[in-house]
Amino acid sequence: MNPDEELVYEVDESDRILRIVRRGELTDKNLRHRSVEILFRDNAGRILVHRRAAAKRVFPQYYDMFVAGMVPAGESYDQAARREAGEEVGQRNIVLRPVGKWRFDHDKVPQWGSVYTATVTGPVVPQAEEVEWFGFLTEAELAESIEQNEFCPDSLFFYRRLRREAD
Repeated sequence: MNPDEELVYEVDESDRILRIVRRGELTDKNLRHRSVEILFRDNAGRILVHRRAAAKRVFPQYYDMFVAGMVPAGESYDQAARREAGEEVGQRNIVLRPVGKWRFDHDKVPQWGSVYTATVTGPVVPQAEEVEWFGFLTEAELAESIEQNEFCPDSLFFYRRLRREAD
């Protein structure tokens, strides 16, 4: 199926569902939506970072420290997080640890994001349509990478919020 045809929720500033729309319309009109973000760590505590594929419609070839995606109509945040983990990086049967749900106000990608952490439980198998590079970085290496590379603005927001919650 063409991703633009996928049905997703448009939501308001309080995360109430307004209507179900095609993903392409939501993206074209910069409508607020639901998303999931999963921060994966390996057993050494390093963070899984990836570079988005060039074919991505929003923020192509930007870096990201989250496995993320929109919540399709009919799925809960938790269901979407499990599906994204499996599809994007081959992580199935993981323990998702919910951290928080926060509103991100942005002219291009306004959203409500449900943020999770998880530990990688097997080989990372990136989906070619989504990921063109990945690696595991320490917190210090990630901080340096953020200074040197373009990261998705929503991911930066959620990562900084996650760090504040941890402190």
